[in-house]
Parts: sequence; C-alpha cells; structure tokens
Amino acid sequence: MIKLPPDITFLIQIVSFLVFWGLMRAILFKPVQEALAKRGVHTTGASERATELLADAERLQAEAAVKLAAARDRGTAAATEIKKSAERDEHAILERFATEATALLEKERAVTAAQVEEVKAPLRADAEALADEVVAQVLGRAA
Repeated sequence: MIKLPPDITFLIQIVSFLVFWGLMRAILFKPVQEALAKRGVHTTGASERATELLADAERLQAEAAVKLAAARDRGTAAATEIKKSAERDEHAILERFATEATALLEKERAVTAAQVEEVKAPLRADAEALADEVVAQVLGRAA
C-alpha cells in the first residue's frame, strides 16, 4: 500500500534517480548526441559536396559538349573552305591546260594543213600531167 506522506527512502530514490540522470546525461547522453550531430553534419556536408560535384561535372560536361560542337563546326567549315579552294585551283589548272592544249592543237593543225598543202601542190601538178597522158593514150590525141 502507498503511504502518505512518503517516507525518506522514496525521497532518496528520487534524489538517486536525479543524480544518476545527471551523471548519465553528462557522461553518456550529451557525448553521444554530440557525436551523432557531428556525424549528421559530416554526412550531410559530404552529401551536399557530392551533389555539388555532380552538378559541376554535369556543367563541365555540357561546356565540353558545346565546345566540341563549336570545334566540329569550325573544322567542318575549314574542310569545306579547303575543298572549295582545291576545286577552284583544280578548275583554274584545268582551264589553263585546256587553253594550252587548244592552242597547241590549233598550232599543230595549222602546221599539218600547211604540210598537206605543201605536199598536195606537186601532186596536183603530177596528177594533171598524168591525167593528160592517160587521156592522150586512151583517145589517141592530146586533150
């Protein structure tokens, strides 16, 4: 049964509990809570740092992709310009050699025509003399 007013042992138990609670709080509870708080801060800080690093990596990757695309575009433009320049050079060279070949061909045609005429002139005279001789022999008189 409960005695009222409580005797001294009850008060000693309450004081003992409060002393024990104070000692446990100072020796165990506070250090454990501080360690857990530090661990939480450290874990949260590391997690936030990892998130920041991932964001930085994504940003750097995006920048690299943009720079790579720009470099690729510049390379394509340069290659196109080089190709166009080479085609212009090729066209100029072909045109020059075509002109030279045409001039050489015309020169050789003129030389050949002159040589043909030079050779034909005596042959014409010989052909006419031969024709007159054949006519004379066939007809028995001079043509």
